Amino acid sequence: MAAEAPALTHCPNCGAALKRPDLSLCAYCAMPLMMGGRASVADDETTARLKRMREHANFPAAQAFVPPDPEVERVVAKKRNRGLLLVIFGALWLAVALLVQFLGSGIDLRSPWLWVGDGVALLGILSIVTAAGARAAASGGKPLLVRPAIVAERRSETNPEGRYGARTLYFFTLRFDDTSEGEFKWPGQGLSSEPMANGQVGIAYTRGEDLIAFRKLG
Repeated sequence: MAAEAPALTHCPNCGAALKRPDLSLCAYCAMPLMMGGRASVADDETTARLKRMREHANFPAAQAFVPPDPEVERVVAKKRNRGLLLVIFGALWLAVALLVQFLGSGIDLRSPWLWVGDGVALLGILSIVTAAGARAAASGGKPLLVRPAIVAERRSETNPEGRYGARTLYFFTLRFDDTSEGEFKWPGQGLSSEPMANGQVGIAYTRGEDLIAFRKLG
């Protein structure tokens, strides 16, 4: 009699820790986990309800939508703002250096003082240009998965060590229409964005173990 294969603890494709070892699909990359094994169905009625969402008239538009990643946009904005400050500082340095030369012995374009302003401004421009590329790099090559889902569980952790004060990180256990299930993290967006409640149904946009967005299908 063949020995039973040990239960998987991590996805062999993306390496994510599996919330449940009995599922047939990885919730984080949608890779099949069991070849010919039993597909686990968490709740037939819930699964059927989620599957029907794909027949909704607005589902194609929801599937085509690419939501901005809050964490990625935070990094992009920080890099872009830093670049803008460098450009402004470089331009001011260059203007002051030219003014000093003009009032003194005359303008010398070979002066190293002018090179400093040019160099700082150039670094700023490069930072602004490369900020857009940070979006592609931040994804880590992981695909954006768009699936009907229900919030099965919700928990949160508050980090008081943040630079701008306490910050809440939410963890949602999502159950998808393909019967996979996993826990995904979502950074709190402040008072303007209320996190999803248990039992809420909608379209989940996930990348790896990150929940990018969760939208109701109107």
